[in-house]
Amino acid sequence: MAKLAHKNLHPASPTAALHAPPRPDPGHKSHERRLSEAQLKLPFFKKALECLKSIVQRRFKVLPRLIRANGNERITRIEVYHNLAAAAEPILARLDLATGVLGWLDEGGNFRLNNQKNLAHDAGLAPACLNRLFKRLEGVGYLTRRLERIAVHEHGIQLVRTRVMIRFTDLFWQHLRLSLAHTLARKVARKKRLRKLHALELAKAQTARKPAPRGQGRAAAALNGRLRVRTAPLDDSRMPEQLLRHEILLRLKIEHPSLSAAELNAMADAILSGAG
Repeated sequence: MAKLAHKNLHPASPTAALHAPPRPDPGHKSHERRLSEAQLKLPFFKKALECLKSIVQRRFKVLPRLIRANGNERITRIEVYHNLAAAAEPILARLDLATGVLGWLDEGGNFRLNNQKNLAHDAGLAPACLNRLFKRLEGVGYLTRRLERIAVHEHGIQLVRTRVMIRFTDLFWQHLRLSLAHTLARKVARKKRLRKLHALELAKAQTARKPAPRGQGRAAAALNGRLRVRTAPLDDSRMPEQLLRHEILLRLKIEHPSLSAAELNAMADAILSGAG
């Protein structure tokens, strides 16, 4: 099966975080990760937290695919809903609204994925229990996961660390009856993301324009001139298209895993041309 190329991924893309250089394992933090005051001011996070906290009582009204995940007359065990309610706030605290992925954008404009072990610790669940919950949600189409194994050198030995990119689908929020609130919050988050990336590019451009130090040779000065970053303002109309194209490619890859990269790119171009 052909794989998508990852050569020119934008560092702010969640897929780029799967292939980013390894970072030291942070381990368990002393304090639990909870929703911040800024997040609680958004109506979406308030509604989502209330809905997921009361999922045990509302399990027959929301997430209809989950209640019949077994495919027979036996309904899903109530322990699954208790685990989802326990992990509700740690999940929402890590949710990146602009992409739907559990991660964050660092100060350098690089997307980082959250550690699933710390998420389980904050939820009071065993990592294996949380993994089974995500696997069940993935099986009914409420989230998608992508795994990547990278080699790391820790404690003097060569190890393999598994990275997981968890993305909640629109169907999950739709079946939670939060589709409108999620759509509005995502639009605002994407605009903020584009403004932040624009500001980072301008800051990098200003740094690149600094004059060369005294005594620098002609070869080094010529090299700095060739590496000078474009200082013109970014085309905001182009960046949303790139993010949209990336999201379309991810969905097409999930829906048509047997297609090649060239066929997926052709389908994405057809969709974008039709949308335009």
